[in-house]
Amino acid sequence: MQEYTWFFSLKNELKLEQKEALEKDFATFTAQWQTHGTPVDGLVSIKYDRFIIAQASPTVARPSGCSIDSLKRGITQILQHHQLKTLDNGYVFYRNEEGQIDEVHFRELPQYVDGGRLTASTIVLDHSLSQTDDLGKWEMPLQATWLKRFLN
Repeated sequence: MQEYTWFFSLKNELKLEQKEALEKDFATFTAQWQTHGTPVDGLVSIKYDRFIIAQASPTVARPSGCSIDSLKRGITQILQHHQLKTLDNGYVFYRNEEGQIDEVHFRELPQYVDGGRLTASTIVLDHSLSQTDDLGKWEMPLQATWLKRFLN
């Protein structure tokens, strides 16, 4: 079964109480999420205290433009309610030498590669995945993603 996936990146890591409050609000949202009056089989989860991952299974009702808009609007409103800021899609996330998640703006990628901060084997979190039920493909070596074009 192919899932539809959306990623939201938080500017800062969540504290435990923030994470617990968000999980409750996301559960409430997904319980009422619909497409053309039909409930969407959806799940919103938090990964690494920094990323919001929304997934919808098309088995019950395939998400449409309006339901996708309501998902994005709903998550944005929940995050704003908790005074949490997101980063725009111009950021690329990777694991640094210590294994911690770091980010770089897309415009700075060539300098990071040229300077050796990012290499072919650097693990990146590929937010370009939009239809996957295998989040194991989310963290991949840079050379196995669309970012490989920045390698020399």
